Formats: sequence, structure tokens, C-alpha cells
Amino acid sequence: MENSKSVIKHSGVVSKVTGSTIEVEIISKSACASCHAKGVCGASDSESKTITINREDDGSFKIGDSVNVSIKYTMGMKAVVIAYVLPLFIILVLLLTLSVVLHSELYVAAITIGALALYFFVLSLAKRRLGNKFIFSVEKV
Repeated sequence: MENSKSVIKHSGVVSKVTGSTIEVEIISKSACASCHAKGVCGASDSESKTITINREDDGSFKIGDSVNVSIKYTMGMKAVVIAYVLPLFIILVLLLTLSVVLHSELYVAAITIGALALYFFVLSLAKRRLGNKFIFSVEKV
């Protein structure tokens, strides 16, 4: 059994069950979701996310089951680096180097945005391969 600091867990509800996958809907709530003034405050929000998990069970999951979805902390950090840190690094490097070489801010901005679009396009092409590296586990509550 892994300790609680090495695993990221979220509770959710099974929304779809197929022969090879389980889809779990997770409701992400902001930190102020439990505040008594959330009804009049515009800062509170919640977002629904669906995670598809490869089935490795005996068929005991059914639609509507409450489950816990977990992923190793290191895999979560890897996802943060791929989704946020690398694009930020690309933006900063390109903006700083191109602004010295090119004297047109329009060209610098266009090249930087184009490079970022290319990065996310390549990520979308590698979606399946990356998805196989991030392994989620699911257990009934």
C-alpha cells in the first residue's frame, strides 16, 4: 500500500462502462465551494471532468457507482510539466531571444504563438501514446 502523499486521489461517479474502459466523472470544486456566501459570490465555481480508465476489473463497476480515482504523484507532476511548464518555457525563450534578433513585436508575437500552437498540435498527435504513460487506478468507495 502506498502512502497518501505519493498518490493523488479524487472521488467521482462512474458515468460509462464499456468492455475495455470505465469513464469516471469528477467534480472539481474551487477552494471556496464550502463558503456560506458562494451563492452571491462570483468566485466560486465547479467543473466536471471525465477520466477514461482502462478496465482491469472483474466487471463489478456499474454506472452510478461512487469510486476513488488515483494516480501516482510523480505522474501528476509530469502532467503539470507537460501542460504548463514546457509551454511557459517555450514562450519565455522565444520572446526573449526573438525580441533581441527581430525588432518587430508583431513578428515576435506571431512566431511565439505559432510555436506554441505547434507544441500543442504535436501534443494532440501524441495523445494516445502519452495517455498510455499516465496510469489511473479506480476503486469503489
